[in-house]
Amino acid sequence: MEWRKKMPSCLVLTATFGLLLTGGCAATNGALSKEKIWQANKAIGAAKESNAGLNAPNELKAAEDKITEATTALTNKDYERAARLAEEASINADYARAKANTEKAKKAVEELRQKNQALRQELEQMPRP
Repeated sequence: MEWRKKMPSCLVLTATFGLLLTGGCAATNGALSKEKIWQANKAIGAAKESNAGLNAPNELKAAEDKITEATTALTNKDYERAARLAEEASINADYARAKANTEKAKKAVEELRQKNQALRQELEQMPRP
């Protein structure tokens, strides 16, 4: 019987905690969106450092466009959209960086192939003893 007396106070406490938790999440959405935008800008910077502007310009442009949209959404207090666009910008920037690195590696492999070919030709032209 004693638990029945405590039940209403437990329900009130639980409901209060739930409301505080929900309000806390709403208050941090702006901070979360800002964090995601910061991370996306960092990813775009890394992509630029890896010469994505030369080797993956379309992917880098897509990331930059998304971050611009995310910043606008944040300004308009559309935190969910801002966070989503910032995540997309991060993904696009990571892809641009990876593609740029791949293109650099392909170019390096092609240069080595050409050097190997030149060495083979030199060896073939050398007189044999």
